[in-house]
Amino acid sequence: MSSLCGNDPALSVVIATKNRDQALQKISLPSLLCQDEGNFEVLVWDASDSSRSREVVCGFEGSFADRGIPLRFVSAPRSGLVSQRNDALKEAGGEIVFFIDDDSEVSPDGLRSLRECFAAYPEIMGGGLRVEDLSCRPKSDRRHTLRDSLYRLFRYRRRRKVSFAGSAKGLSAPSGAAEWLSGCSMAFRRAVFDDLSFNEKLEAFGPYALAEDVEFSHRVFLFYGKPLMVPEKGCVIHHAVAGERVAGTEKKAAMVFYNRYLLMLAASRNHPFAGHFLFLWTVLRIWVKLSRSFGFSVAYRGLQMALKQVLKDTPSA
Repeated sequence: MSSLCGNDPALSVVIATKNRDQALQKISLPSLLCQDEGNFEVLVWDASDSSRSREVVCGFEGSFADRGIPLRFVSAPRSGLVSQRNDALKEAGGEIVFFIDDDSEVSPDGLRSLRECFAAYPEIMGGGLRVEDLSCRPKSDRRHTLRDSLYRLFRYRRRRKVSFAGSAKGLSAPSGAAEWLSGCSMAFRRAVFDDLSFNEKLEAFGPYALAEDVEFSHRVFLFYGKPLMVPEKGCVIHHAVAGERVAGTEKKAAMVFYNRYLLMLAASRNHPFAGHFLFLWTVLRIWVKLSRSFGFSVAYRGLQMALKQVLKDTPSA
């Protein structure tokens, strides 16, 4: 890893963004400027339809330069969260690459805690800061209260895990070993990208690429056979600012079905039969949920679109 006094950044922070200049201006960039160490670079990879994000970054350049922190803006050649992250890797110079969202507020000790985590666990290939998601409402109903009481009674420790069917659990789990990381706060050693890349198939129905974080980070966990790590110190507050996501509810329904299918394929790589069998139950649950949210016809057309994409991916005999 690069020395703190070296010329190259020990850590690259990558922000893939589109049409969300206010989030950059008010949340992510100010938080990075307030870090208690300065050996990192910031790369804003922007696919916006206007120059407002460029202007925001230009407005911060002087403040970052005063601290000796490189801040770069790049106009993305392609639009899409996964595509932009894959492309940004070509420019990121750090030995650790930290991906955050434009609405991610990194605590002042965040980058230092992340670096110390990778140094303390040289065997790990990925890690991420604890996430406080302001868009999530507290779980206070009787079912969750009973579950938490049973956890305490049996001293059960929640962990971030992914089932064979592609179900990611444990976002609120305590720090420690994990099987997946949140897209608004995930970092990997540079060497990971010599072997793996983000799955651009997840953009089939929209640039938002639902579940791209779980799909990629869990593949890293499986590929290297080493746990990912969430350090005790440092956190990211995810503000979940409204912005461009998926246009059209049919496309969103198709994305939910199809991207979950791709996640299942990654999670059940070593147990394909179990993954496909359990995924049938998952499809039914998704169907019921989307039918209630979008209506039966929209959920049905979304499922049709997803099935056509699956068949398109399947090589002919």
